[in-house]
Amino acid sequence: MQRRTVERIEQWPSRQFLRSDVGLSDLANAGFSGAVHAGTWILMRDGDSVGVFDGAVDDITDRGTIYISPDPILPVLFSMLEQEPVRSSTHHTARVPIENQVNAFDNWNGSQEFIGYLELRGGGDEYYTVYDQTGSTSIAFVSGENRLLTNEQADTVGQTITGEYTVSIVPVEPSPVSDSRGSSVRSPSALPGETEPLATDGSNESIQDLRRQITALEHERDTLKAERDNLLEEREYLNSRISRLQDRIHDLESNGGSVSSQRSKNLTELTPEKALAGTSLFVRYHTQNRATLTDAYHGEATPEEVNDNLMLEHHTSFDPESTVVDGTPYEEFLSNSIEFDVVSWLVRDLLYVIYNAGYENELADLYDYLPDIDRAALHARNTVDGTSIYFDVVCFDKRGDPLLVVNIHDSTDPTTDAHLENLLDDASVAASQWPVTGAFLVSTSYFEPNALAVAEDATGGSGGLFGGSNRASYIRLSRKRGFHLSMVEARQRQFHVAVPDL
Repeated sequence: MQRRTVERIEQWPSRQFLRSDVGLSDLANAGFSGAVHAGTWILMRDGDSVGVFDGAVDDITDRGTIYISPDPILPVLFSMLEQEPVRSSTHHTARVPIENQVNAFDNWNGSQEFIGYLELRGGGDEYYTVYDQTGSTSIAFVSGENRLLTNEQADTVGQTITGEYTVSIVPVEPSPVSDSRGSSVRSPSALPGETEPLATDGSNESIQDLRRQITALEHERDTLKAERDNLLEEREYLNSRISRLQDRIHDLESNGGSVSSQRSKNLTELTPEKALAGTSLFVRYHTQNRATLTDAYHGEATPEEVNDNLMLEHHTSFDPESTVVDGTPYEEFLSNSIEFDVVSWLVRDLLYVIYNAGYENELADLYDYLPDIDRAALHARNTVDGTSIYFDVVCFDKRGDPLLVVNIHDSTDPTTDAHLENLLDDASVAASQWPVTGAFLVSTSYFEPNALAVAEDATGGSGGLFGGSNRASYIRLSRKRGFHLSMVEARQRQFHVAVPDL
């Protein structure tokens, strides 16, 4: 699911569960509303499933987390937000007031209980209306106060927001859910939906406040632990490097030779291809207490603050200090390479480029995962189901899952449709196996019109940039799989996203 959806769900009261104690059938019998995360995400309302994501019910593991929704309508809304609309339209409050949409779904002839939603954002607040066969429910997320409001209170917030809003048809039909393996022996009366019914006032609200405090303290503890681990790792790396340098000084002094003459005897010559293929770049921070990409994603840090704290470290399969590439010391070669520039741009600039262009929703599948980039492999080759694939850059998260793939056409000649088709072929193979969110073709010259035409056909054909979807420049492989295509011009170390046009 989208990062924004997961983060909101993780703020709900939660508890760990074992399927030997609490099963899906128990939750169904108890009329549970919320989310179950056990490998697969299952959204539930009043005991019925309203959406299964990132897997299937049969894939759920024996251990997971139950999240209790503050309101039964939220799992329905989040399920809709995770799906492609059947149809959507955009309006402006100044021309078509949101009150005029009350009958927007009257002509819907489907049998689903829930039909679609209206979405309006402004000033950090978010207003939604979820439509069903008998009426509608309003929801508002108030950012400054971190509050959830419904119905009349939510409508009051919606009336204060002006701007464009979207009305989307996303049918959702609640369906029974049960365990696929084994059964639970625990009584439904002991489930969270029964023992702790949630309200918005009184003692239950106090319980929620305490749980939020516990969550905040646990998060702070984890942050401090991660910072400690990073500092210990950095200290170990620095000590190791100091030791290596001291050993070299000792060797040079013992042999009585000059630094230059000794280096000339011990240097290793590598081709650019071998040097890059043996290099990985790691996204690291001077300290976790200062601004990170995650902070920037949440609007809590400026680009300058993040980039001042962020650094790209390199790890090689050879000794970088005794290696030259085409006569240039390795580290100088690496820092001047287009591959290094591309990785630096992806982690230092792309998040803000998308946000400043107002494309954080249309490119959400890509945008939401940029803060998760942990390392990048250069000139990477792999084989998937017997098919050999190659990328100039592959960005991974901490779990080792590929998130972004990049090919670079480093030439003064224009980049052609053949270059783009090679990227699309290999990226499609990669995305069929891994959670690839974006494929980039970087040109140090410019794109031929034929290449742009291939991109338009691949991302929507006559439908243009959006291809009838709310996802910009999206390559759909199946109902659940796909990736965003980006074509980027990189001249004089200045990057410009040409597709989509940012």
